[in-house]
Amino acid sequence: MGRGGDAWAPPGVVRVLLPWIGFEKLLASAFDQIRFYARADVAVSLRLLRALDDIGTCTPGPEDRRALLELGQRIVAGCEGRLEERDLAALRVRLARIGGQ
Repeated sequence: MGRGGDAWAPPGVVRVLLPWIGFEKLLASAFDQIRFYARADVAVSLRLLRALDDIGTCTPGPEDRRALLELGQRIVAGCEGRLEERDLAALRVRLARIGGQ
């Protein structure tokens, strides 16, 4: 705390600063473990992509929308080789919606 009139630390006022993890780390925290376990489950993977699409509709920043698309791409890539091609096609359609926002 500063002394004498510092706008950030006026005398007698306690401040707490919390570091923010950022949008990409927040996405990783929320989705990575589910993504890992959903690699062989088309229904869960489709739902994850739907959630990313829903988040993207109310996310104004292009950097945040890019992070959503990249996470979607990792979801689809993790399913490749584990799901049938028709299921992968459904995932790619859903992924294209995320990229098209």
